[in-house]
Amino acid sequence: MLDPRALRCFVMLAEELHFSRAAERLCLTQPALSSQIRALEARLQLSLFDRTTRRVALTAAGAALLPAARRLIEDGQRLNVLAAELRGEAPRKLGFGAAFYTIDIPERVVLLESFFAQHPEVALEVTPAWQRDLVADLQDSQLDFALLIGLPVPRALLAQELAIAPIVEILFPDDLPRMVLRREPVGLLIPRESPLADYPELPPAALAGVRVAMLGPHHGQAVTEPIRQWLGEAGALTVVPPEPHGIGVERYGRQFRIPAITLGWFGGGGPGDDMVRRPLAGLALATELALLHAPGELHGDAAIFWQHAQAAFGS
Repeated sequence: MLDPRALRCFVMLAEELHFSRAAERLCLTQPALSSQIRALEARLQLSLFDRTTRRVALTAAGAALLPAARRLIEDGQRLNVLAAELRGEAPRKLGFGAAFYTIDIPERVVLLESFFAQHPEVALEVTPAWQRDLVADLQDSQLDFALLIGLPVPRALLAQELAIAPIVEILFPDDLPRMVLRREPVGLLIPRESPLADYPELPPAALAGVRVAMLGPHHGQAVTEPIRQWLGEAGALTVVPPEPHGIGVERYGRQFRIPAITLGWFGGGGPGDDMVRRPLAGLALATELALLHAPGELHGDAAIFWQHAQAAFGS
C-alpha cells in the first residue's frame, strides 16, 4: 500500500519542481522530502523525477502517474469525511479565506450574502488574512476557497519575486483554478482642484515634475515596475508613503493633495469624492478580483459554492 504522505510529497514536488519550495509548502525539511520521494520511487520501482544541480523535472513515468496520485489523495480525503459522518461528527465547514482589505468590495458582499441566503444548510467559515498566507493555505488544502486581489503570474516568476523580496502580497500563481469576478486597470487618483483632473486620460507629459504617491515594493515588481517605468518616462517625482499599501497610498494622496497611484478597489475617485480617478495613457496594467479554489476536483458543498459563484457572476 502506498504511503499517503509520500503521495502528497510527490504531487507537491511535481507542482513546484523545486525541492526547497515544495518542502516549505509541506512544512518539511528538504532532506525529509527527498527521503519520501526516494521511498516512493523504490516502492514503485520507477524513477519519478530527473534531478540535476540546476533543475528538477518529471520523468515520463512521473507525468503519467501524477493524475492517479492526485485522485488517490482526493479519495483519501473523501474517505476521511465519510468516516467522520459515520461516527456522527459534525460535518467539516467549508473554508473561505479573504484578504482583510476586501471586506467592503461589493462582489465579496454579494457572493457571501447571497450564498448564506440561498444555502443556509452549508456550513461556511470565513477567514480574514493576508493574501500571501491565504495562497499557502489554499495550496495545502487548508482552505477550500480564497478571494484575492492581484495579478496572476507563472510560478517561476513568482519564485524570482520572492527571491528579491520575501513578502509579496498581491501576486499569486496563475495555475491555481480561478474565476475572475472583476478587473480594474491601474490609474491615478487626482485632487479635484488640480488642473490634472481636467484630463479624461493622463498623458505622460502632463506629469513632468509632479509628485506622485507610489505603491511599496511588497506589491511585487510585476506590478510596480511597469508603473515606475511609466512615471519615470513621464518625468514624475515618486513618493513612497509610510503606509505604502493600496489604501495607504490613496489616503496619503488625499491628505497631501497630490496624485496617487490607485489599484481601483477601495472606493476612491467616486461621485462626491474630493479625488477623481483617471487612467494613465499607454499603461496596460490591471489587477483582478479572483475566486480561487484548492487544487483538485470539487465535490459536495465545495461544488455547490463554486456553482453558486458561477451563477452570480456569469462565469
